[in-house]
Amino acid sequence: MGQKMALSSYKKGLKRLIQMLTPVADHYGKPKLFFWLDALWANIRYGVTPNQYIGFRFCEKSALERSEFYTHRQHKRFEAALNDPKYYDAFWDKEKFNAVFHEFIHRDWLYCADASEEEIRQFLSRHAKVMVKPTSASSGKGVHAYKGETAEELKRQKFLLEEFVIQHPKMMELNPSCVNTVRIYTILDHQKVPHILSASLRVGGANSEVDNFHAGGVAYPLEPAHGVVMSAGRSMLGEDCLYHPGTGAKLIGFEVPKWPDFVQFVFRATQVLPTARMIAWDVAVLENGFEMIEGNYNGDPGLMQSPSGKGKKREILKYM
Repeated sequence: MGQKMALSSYKKGLKRLIQMLTPVADHYGKPKLFFWLDALWANIRYGVTPNQYIGFRFCEKSALERSEFYTHRQHKRFEAALNDPKYYDAFWDKEKFNAVFHEFIHRDWLYCADASEEEIRQFLSRHAKVMVKPTSASSGKGVHAYKGETAEELKRQKFLLEEFVIQHPKMMELNPSCVNTVRIYTILDHQKVPHILSASLRVGGANSEVDNFHAGGVAYPLEPAHGVVMSAGRSMLGEDCLYHPGTGAKLIGFEVPKWPDFVQFVFRATQVLPTARMIAWDVAVLENGFEMIEGNYNGDPGLMQSPSGKGKKREILKYM
């Protein structure tokens, strides 16, 4: 299953690389073949995928700068060294995640496989808007607002139903069609003290129901000490977005509400399973607090580094 997903992701990355070759070649005044060969070399030498070659803007990086990036090649090795494999399912399976991290989750939710059809109908009737999620999926795949599926269908497909989160008004202004979250990567040192590796504000694409980078969203790099957007955002295609393409909002200088409290909320979550040392957390900011959306056991190295354009490998190695 994992190999099929990796192959599918690689094929999509190749398509994005093909899509980007013409404008990149035009911009630098070099033939497309040059970038094909450079992407192949970058894969052999540094272990980047086509997606990462685009997102990290490797065509602009020196050999020294390229060596600073945490790439697909190191991903599994670093993950094995930092994260206890017995907790993989606690992060990958959304139903298990909600149960394990219940202290940080306040929205109503229901796992359809364990509920009767009547219980599913009652849940749907209790909430004005419900999000439907596959329990084992990434990049926002299959996540959608409830669109009239029958209780029998929801139960058969083992969906997770969740009450829609009402975000902070300042976060709503960025893009009202979805919940705009903060993706924050944390790592625990050997004394289990948490540190921030990277933080980004994720804003969904126009009319999107999710804010995921892979679903047309834009990620804006946050300055970790104060939660302020530092520079233009990046799309999955590596494009700079000074103004959000969906709403026209200019986000440079935007400050995530209640940032010090936000960081403490996430740091407390890191202590629930402290042998899972490097996790990517997606958190919504509410008017009266915070809501943990999910934790990613194998958080995407792309979203960790693409928004800021800075490699994090040296920092990760320091804690390993």
